[in-house]
Amino acid sequence: MRSVKLTFLGVQPIYIKSDLYLELILKKINLQKLRELSIPNSSIWLDRFIHNYEVYKDLYEIQLPEIEADLKKDFYRSFHPLNKRNKTLKLSKYLSDSKAALYFDPRFVYFILIYHIDFEIPVDVLESFLDYKPQEDNEDNKDFYNVVRDTFVRDSKKHKMGSWGIEVQDKALETARQTLNMIYSTEVFIGDLSILVSSCNISNFVLAKEHINNKKFVKKLIDLNIFAEKLTSNSTIKPLYNEMVYFSFHGRFHTIIVKNDSDFNRFQPLQFHIQYMWFLLERYNEIMSRINRTLLETDSEKRIGKYVSVIHTMINKIEFLRLHDMNFKHAIEVDIDIYEQNETKWSIAKLLDGLRGYVTYFKDYMERLYNRKNTVFQKRLNFILIAISFMQLLALVSVWNDYLSMVNLSNLNVDRRIIDIFGNDASSLLNFNLYMPVVLLVLMIMGSLYLWKSKRD
Repeated sequence: MRSVKLTFLGVQPIYIKSDLYLELILKKINLQKLRELSIPNSSIWLDRFIHNYEVYKDLYEIQLPEIEADLKKDFYRSFHPLNKRNKTLKLSKYLSDSKAALYFDPRFVYFILIYHIDFEIPVDVLESFLDYKPQEDNEDNKDFYNVVRDTFVRDSKKHKMGSWGIEVQDKALETARQTLNMIYSTEVFIGDLSILVSSCNISNFVLAKEHINNKKFVKKLIDLNIFAEKLTSNSTIKPLYNEMVYFSFHGRFHTIIVKNDSDFNRFQPLQFHIQYMWFLLERYNEIMSRINRTLLETDSEKRIGKYVSVIHTMINKIEFLRLHDMNFKHAIEVDIDIYEQNETKWSIAKLLDGLRGYVTYFKDYMERLYNRKNTVFQKRLNFILIAISFMQLLALVSVWNDYLSMVNLSNLNVDRRIIDIFGNDASSLLNFNLYMPVVLLVLMIMGSLYLWKSKRD
């Protein structure tokens, strides 16, 4: 009996704490060490795409330690879909392959964990897996899509994930930590990296050679995808390429039905790229918001000076991301209709343009704030320098006073040249000595008042 091949592609970002991320984007990376750590691409579709277009040539795969947990056992023991009659369906015996790969993009200091889970399911058996039980509360669905997702995605802190998914994520986090330590010559702790809940996006690629034109079969797959979503939408991409492919693009899940094996390698890069862009844009938005909140709490010159450098780096990365997106679109121009419809649905272009505009505005704001702070600092410095000058002058006057203060004129023993300045009258010299400190004190007070008024203005 003919089988249908299904490949679930999961794209999972690894979260780096914001403080560490801002530190790393300013550090110099050891690319030679990164190349030594990298291995040939294990994802065939990505390797072929890079070979043909070089768009993701800066994406390095990092070797993960061997995964000892068996995903098939997870399906056998705990993870079972239910059909509409609440009948438990055995999924384990149809699992044909499972693997994970860790990638790092040094351009954006960005780790991506990719899951591949393959099934070979006979057509008549697949009909049972496409059945689902409609219910009002679909927070804990046991449909085919959500059961697969539950094995390697944690949708809440209380969610119980499969042993295979736990081991993959633990080893990916440790490998990422060690990689950062080596290529940045820094100290990264395991708590600095994490995998956020509900942060994995899944695409189900279905190879249905003789069934792609079976409207009933296609409808069941799409209906199941919609049912598995937490937030649903009626809009989807209509069949393109003379019914050779069907894209159903939604939120947590996407279903791509193809007729040829080669289409797996053709369309998987589209799903990877849009999720790659979405995750990174969300991260950059979060970082900019964090910087803004921090400056509301404290706007010290030191903090502003640090963030000015960060903002300039962020502008460079956002423009680089925009160029990367343009290069990708150029590479897939034959499939641009599909991608642009997906992009519009997730507002990728709007997010990118909005972030570019905001970070540019924020750079100007930071520079104005820094200049204003620097001007205030210069005024303070000038005030301090003038005050020091007054103090030094007063000290000189004190020395002068000690030198010339005598009990009476008869004890005055001063160079005649100094007395001659005052008309050969020693009493005038003593009067000058008496009143000069008072005059200088008045001048100092007037100067201080002027500086205080200037500071307020």
